[in-house]
Amino acid sequence: MAFNNSYGVLLARTIDVLTCSWIWRDYDITISSMTGLALRAQQPPRWARVLGWCLDHIEANHCELAIAADKQRATNALLVLNGTLKP
Repeated sequence: MAFNNSYGVLLARTIDVLTCSWIWRDYDITISSMTGLALRAQQPPRWARVLGWCLDHIEANHCELAIAADKQRATNALLVLNGTLKP
């Protein structure tokens, strides 16, 4: 999965992760991923249904794609830290 690493996108992702860490106290996870995880519950909270609906109108299946992207970023970070992948 290729990521757009322009400065604008990196800044937006950083703000997203920072905001998510303030709200949920989980680091390096985006708000979209946390929304997607909440939507996986049998009875998702209202905030997740509303935000998920909005995000899905921007990009189809946005929250699930965000979860996959966060997993890929974490995997890449492990590869860099293990010396398998150059930063």
